[in-house]
Amino acid sequence: MKSLFNKLAGLFSNRASESGQGSAPITQNETPQEQFWQKVYDERSEYYETHFGALPSEILKIGHMFGVWPGGGLYMIPANKLGEGMWVYTTFGFTNPDMPSGVAANNVEVEKDEQGRVINSAATLTRKDVAAHNEGVPGYGYEMLMIAREKAEWPLWFLQWTANAEILNDAGILERVSKHDGLTVEEIQAGESEFINVLIAKAQPPLPSSGKLSNGNMEILIATVITDEEMRWSMEHGRPALLQRLMKAGVGQVSDRHRASVV
Repeated sequence: MKSLFNKLAGLFSNRASESGQGSAPITQNETPQEQFWQKVYDERSEYYETHFGALPSEILKIGHMFGVWPGGGLYMIPANKLGEGMWVYTTFGFTNPDMPSGVAANNVEVEKDEQGRVINSAATLTRKDVAAHNEGVPGYGYEMLMIAREKAEWPLWFLQWTANAEILNDAGILERVSKHDGLTVEEIQAGESEFINVLIAKAQPPLPSSGKLSNGNMEILIATVITDEEMRWSMEHGRPALLQRLMKAGVGQVSDRHRASVV
């Protein structure tokens, strides 16, 4: 798995090791803020394990976000509770109590090997204005998922794009999805020479749509790979209509880069 994520960030660590936060039991030496952080982390872990499957013992960290997204990262989850052979790829920490981030990563430098893969990265951390935050919303208010019937690396590229857009550039993805009944994005890099289009929408039944955390209600957003034809069709007919077509066709919110168009 380390070589898998090297292509994305060049760094792989166990759960939240750069901050000391993670799933370790609460101790008497922790501050009330640290205890609350841990409580939210454990609640989110329980939610994922209840609805999707057991979390792996290690979380994938994005190298240039050390210090920017403490305790956060990406998970590849064998989602047996969604069906045999299903995988959930997800951000894990957008809803942390210390989000939105008040830190920016500047002067990002990456080191690549002879095959063009990132093997190391570094950045200068500086303070930034915290993104707008509504009372009762946990962090950025959501976690982003991509669901597929394969174990692969390309969904992790998309999730790194999501983390860069939200944490580093304050994209406000949840607000956009809520305002426009979904969000379509073209040509997101998902490999050295591969690009995908996605439809981002709130989770639809039978998927769980939200979860209650101690710091607020966590929305679940699902990114679904769509074809070029579906992208163009959605521009004319709207994102909700495309999502309805996907649901009716049995595609739902499961990503398959090689399926036929539903329009």
